[in-house]
Amino acid sequence: MLYVGSLKGSDRQLVTEAGIKFIGVPAGKWRRYFDLRNLVDIFVTIGGFITALFVVIFFWPERVLIKGGYVGVPVGLAALVLGRRLILHESDTVMGVANRILAPLASKICVSFPLEAYENNRKILSKLIFTGVPINEVFYNRAIGEIPLPINDKKPMVFVTGGSQGAHAINQLIQNSLPQLLSNYQVVHQTGSADYAGLQSWKASSDFGQDYHPIDSIPNVQMASLMKRAAVIISRAGATAAFEIAATGRPAILIPLPNSANDHQYANAKYLSDKGAAALLLQSEATPTVLVERIARVVHSDMGKRLAFNIRELAYPLAAERIADELLQ
Repeated sequence: MLYVGSLKGSDRQLVTEAGIKFIGVPAGKWRRYFDLRNLVDIFVTIGGFITALFVVIFFWPERVLIKGGYVGVPVGLAALVLGRRLILHESDTVMGVANRILAPLASKICVSFPLEAYENNRKILSKLIFTGVPINEVFYNRAIGEIPLPINDKKPMVFVTGGSQGAHAINQLIQNSLPQLLSNYQVVHQTGSADYAGLQSWKASSDFGQDYHPIDSIPNVQMASLMKRAAVIISRAGATAAFEIAATGRPAILIPLPNSANDHQYANAKYLSDKGAAALLLQSEATPTVLVERIARVVHSDMGKRLAFNIRELAYPLAAERIADELLQ
């Protein structure tokens, strides 16, 4: 097995630590606005394609799995030119640019949501296979591990996460909502590194901050435990986050990132909202008053139970095995 990734980023370390061979190839980024770097990155992608040709020739894989992303384009095209069987995996309800380019030439396309979410993709519908999203198995384990925080069992927990990097707009919304929230709830807030110091400082200077717990980043095991313990989860609407919530079976309020690529976060959240599996709150409408009211509805009515039941129905713990089966057929 060989993992072909980017020349930058943390994927090399993660892959090599897992004992898998890694090769980096150059890949240009396509920006959805005028930028002279788009012109430069065309030549970077061409260079990546030439590099990928040599990688495929020397490794000569029987199957090539593309997960999307900029590196996927030169690698996928090189595999197709050399007659290697190509399988894609798409996490979101809206296909990303790399997968859209490769989709007409792929043998199969594994998708994360039920096939009904992709009915607008009629040209490739016959290639789609529902597999779900592979996530860490700790999210499916019903046991709640140790949480290294002074949790107050007398108050419902609101767990907030903006992803590993944090979400500045959500962080600001939570900070402005804390005076109203902390009278009835305890708030555990995964902030990301950029806003952590400021929010920690707010906690230290607040008279009622003892039930507010800002955290820079969280390992998977603790993330899973906090999600399972939460009365409600507030999150962005990336596919991985959505399916981690589904695995833990907790009610969620999703605030999709505005102007995400192809607006995929809104599409994910809208699909889940239409299924009664999550509450959708647009960032443009998310004021402290609206957020506090929405949290109260989820926690203190049957709405929370319905959301939890419906999102749990979308969890698919065999996602990794299903994708592996497709590769091995």
